[in-house]
Amino acid sequence: MQYRYIAPGLQTELEALSADDAIDHLRNYLGNFLLDAPVCVSYLNRLAAEPGGLKTPRQVAWLRWLVHTFARLRPFDEQAVTLAARVNGTPEDTPLHRALAKVRIPDPLRQRVEQTSNQPPVEAHELLLRLHRDMPFSVEVADRLLRLDLKLGIEPGTGWYDGLRCPPLLRGLLDRERFRACMLHGNDAMALELRDHTHALGADDPGWLNCAAELAVRTGGRAAGMDFYRTSLRLNPTQIPVALRLRELEQPFVTPPDALDPAGGPVAIFLYSWNKRDLLEQTLRSLAASETGEASVTLLLNGCTDGSAEMAAALNASLFGGRMEIIDLPVNVGAPAARNWLLHTPHGREAAFVAFLDDDVEVPANWLSTLVSVLRANPRAGVAGAKTVFPGTPRRLQYLYRNVSVAQPGLLRISLDTPNFNYDGGFYDYIRPTANVMGCCHVFTRAALDAVRDFDLRFSPSQMDDIAHDLDLCLHGFEVVYCGLVSCVHHQMSGVGIGNVHAARMGNVLGNDVKFYYRFAEHLDALSQLTARHAVPETPPGT
Repeated sequence: MQYRYIAPGLQTELEALSADDAIDHLRNYLGNFLLDAPVCVSYLNRLAAEPGGLKTPRQVAWLRWLVHTFARLRPFDEQAVTLAARVNGTPEDTPLHRALAKVRIPDPLRQRVEQTSNQPPVEAHELLLRLHRDMPFSVEVADRLLRLDLKLGIEPGTGWYDGLRCPPLLRGLLDRERFRACMLHGNDAMALELRDHTHALGADDPGWLNCAAELAVRTGGRAAGMDFYRTSLRLNPTQIPVALRLRELEQPFVTPPDALDPAGGPVAIFLYSWNKRDLLEQTLRSLAASETGEASVTLLLNGCTDGSAEMAAALNASLFGGRMEIIDLPVNVGAPAARNWLLHTPHGREAAFVAFLDDDVEVPANWLSTLVSVLRANPRAGVAGAKTVFPGTPRRLQYLYRNVSVAQPGLLRISLDTPNFNYDGGFYDYIRPTANVMGCCHVFTRAALDAVRDFDLRFSPSQMDDIAHDLDLCLHGFEVVYCGLVSCVHHQMSGVGIGNVHAARMGNVLGNDVKFYYRFAEHLDALSQLTARHAVPETPPGT
């Protein structure tokens, strides 16, 4: 059971696994999220690099499926299209091949285009615009420009799209990609126009169909949206999120009007903060504007020295009618201890439902009533958490849910928390069981907290304690439930990869990773079952 360190990242994680384990890792990913090109190529590279070649029909089948999927996700990648044809034994002289050959650019220029992936978005966008002016026929440049427009919040295609000069087949495929970008950007009028224009090329593309489905739903065409989703699922049954979203549209979850009736038991809302005065004020104003019924509200100030206490006292009087209890500690005890302190207050011991909010969130009006209703509707549920998104537009997913991707002697890894292509198109607006939800906005039942009350102080000052607590609940027989019907805006993240991480802080993170492994080393067999791979067939469709 010796702990095995591997560098962070999906590719290094897959390299540490056998080919069959990597396939199960893929099945777990498909059980969680829709596949996008960068993630697809990570799995493709792992199987293609198997020493001595793939050895079983199952391994070969998944490799072939990944090749075809990548070619569909990157229709302007000439190598991907050619490889898919070779794998399928079909001619390499199709109209698409011939069109791509006409717009091929020299290798040095292609390398410049590819290098923009590593540049700051604004610089990359400016370079690609210059390349587009010089090479208006390049679909590779145009495709990247569409994605960068979306990333920068620019209406996709603005100022350059009319200058395209490429074969009609490729222009049609680019129109299809522009439709998806406009839908995710939020320009419904243009997206509807492009949807109708590209229907013939999109009707057999699951990505197009999924965007068409959500566009229909949000513009009042619920029935049409469900039809789009059904077609998409028939084309690619591995899309578990599509199946879950379709089920939600067919049988919508309804929050009862009396969800927060005191007769259902007291509700406690807890927040804790350390020197985030402005963000905390924004959070408290958001909380005060939401529907909380007769829930108690308790704020723990973790040794704040920035005026948070005075600000909170003023808002308590002006917005909460004095009902918010403020606990002002002289020192910062860290996140796990702050949570435990609150859980051991009278409100924490007596509440039927306990909600935790971070000090840097904005919640919708119905956050509490919906999450409490989700828990009441599922007798096995111990905690329910929201869909967490970044601030700004277009809206991007920050954290959805996680389960266990690898649990074997020496190695314990939790799955990714969002798809790599993390724009919030509505595809994850459903309710599902999982193994972990985001700790910035979640609600616990009394039974769950009686079984697993405290958060583990070994993970102080932060990191991993909320994940460990959710896994403990699963090991005690409770379900962790994700509710994508509630969107929580989270203004900051404490994880590695967000901004610059100080070396000492990185040491704490890596140390927590070791502690996390040994914390659960005796439960690896049980944790290996906390996965979504069971929803995906052992072999891909069509084999």
